[in-house]
Amino acid sequence: MQEIVLKGIDEKIYYDKCDNGLPIYMLVNEKVNNFYMTLSVKYGSVDTEFKCKGDSEYTKVHDGVAHFLEHVNFNEPDGSTAHEYFDKLGSSINAFTTFDFTCYEVFAYTEFEKNLNHLLDYVQTPYFTKELIEKEKGIICEEVKMGKNNPGHKLYYGMNKALYKKDKRRNLVTGEVEDVKATSVKELQSVFDTFYHPENMFLVITGNFNPDQAVAIVKENQAKKEFPKYLTPVRKLEKEPMGVNEEYLEIEANVEIPKVKISYKMPISLFPYDKRLLNIYLSIILRNNFGATSFLREDLLEKELVVGIGANRDIFNDVITIDINIETKYPTEVISIVKEKMKTLVLNEDDLNRRKKCNIAALINDFDDIEYVNTDIAEQLITHGDVADNMYELYNNLSLREANDIITKLNLDNCSTVLLVPYKD
Repeated sequence: MQEIVLKGIDEKIYYDKCDNGLPIYMLVNEKVNNFYMTLSVKYGSVDTEFKCKGDSEYTKVHDGVAHFLEHVNFNEPDGSTAHEYFDKLGSSINAFTTFDFTCYEVFAYTEFEKNLNHLLDYVQTPYFTKELIEKEKGIICEEVKMGKNNPGHKLYYGMNKALYKKDKRRNLVTGEVEDVKATSVKELQSVFDTFYHPENMFLVITGNFNPDQAVAIVKENQAKKEFPKYLTPVRKLEKEPMGVNEEYLEIEANVEIPKVKISYKMPISLFPYDKRLLNIYLSIILRNNFGATSFLREDLLEKELVVGIGANRDIFNDVITIDINIETKYPTEVISIVKEKMKTLVLNEDDLNRRKKCNIAALINDFDDIEYVNTDIAEQLITHGDVADNMYELYNNLSLREANDIITKLNLDNCSTVLLVPYKD
């Protein structure tokens, strides 16, 4: 077993790997009386076209197949579900699908071995028949319809459709109702056979448990199973143009106060920085200018021009997006103010030092939250392929020169604005 020592914060992550390729990441917290385990598959909703070595053509599946497989995976051969098994243990389970990966999670206080074994078993040995799939279609179709009526859902996907021309994040993670109805057993089996292999999964366990015991349980479980040789799939992803699809989009929704999302899209190649470091700098710059203590936010609130405002960033493959999220009765005026602010972003030495201290404090304190740290490890593995041991150093060594260099390199030419307004009478 290896130890990933997290420099500067007195924490360590245990790492091991099964003979079949399944990686195990563990962080022990003896101050809590529970544990949280997640088994993730590096397969998300954007992976609808793929092929393996030796295939002459790409396999194409319907949008939403990743999410559909997540749903049906809970079925057990005896007619029960994984939910019923974990309920008897007093455990809480869930699963979710993103653009990038699928995650199955268990939160529990007792029966560590039973929880761990069954998490591995039900995910790795699916049971789906035509009858079960047809039954599940109705459930998922209702989920799709409910999601499309949700204001936040409308705003998020409205922006994705406005921002992207080819990127499959334009499409619903769930797929459309038509996709769900057309999904077949063959498609689900093809996806499972291609992506649900131990070498394309990772297990993360956080909380109060014995890591040696955990590794022994996992290795014994995996040794009893046979998997074919893993053939690394090639995903077909079209290169996204930098121009936006629509500069402005207005959508009616069940809201009392209009909601606005302003998004900027730019290539990561503009910035000669490590992706982790770039992400930190962008976060600090946006919080300083649009965060809870920013002058702009305080001014807009004092003048009652907004109900709320915030900003976030996303780095996906070779594209960076910066999103400004606003709730306001005066969208036209506020949109103009925010766009002007984006042209004059500021960060001084005092701002940077304050943000450094806040980020370092959060980095240390977050390790008391076993769910947060589990999620952070998973996201690092998906985004970067590893777990960083130098986050403290990255925060501590931030420089004003680099931060302002990033500000000057921001390209604000490619911008989409989506306005969510109340239904018209």
